[in-house]
Amino acid sequence: MADRNTMQKEIIHQTLCGMCDHPTAALVYDRVHQRHPTISRSTVYRVLARMAEEGKILRLDLAGSDIRYDGCTAPHAHARCRLCGAVADLPAIEVGAPADDGGFLLEDCAVIYRGVCPDCRRAGKVTG
Repeated sequence: MADRNTMQKEIIHQTLCGMCDHPTAALVYDRVHQRHPTISRSTVYRVLARMAEEGKILRLDLAGSDIRYDGCTAPHAHARCRLCGAVADLPAIEVGAPADDGGFLLEDCAVIYRGVCPDCRRAGKVTG
């Protein structure tokens, strides 16, 4: 039988992967807590942070938003609604290294498109 810590990690990972809306740690905790009330908030936050460090999930640092997480680690881009903050997966695009790295040791590249989601468009919050 797996130890408690391993079971908690698996529960948290499965919960995140079942959420397609790129949730915050608080939202993952809320969902986990509904089914497993003995798992603490600090455990969920710690496990998500560790899984992101290990590359098992993605950590999305979006300007003007709490950190969000994505259970899909396959290459892909994201779109973020400028009105409601919704985040969606988009197909991967190939991004080459810049001609000048500005002296940075480049480690990663994330493509995030900004616009208006279908729900906000249907609600008439914007035209076009």
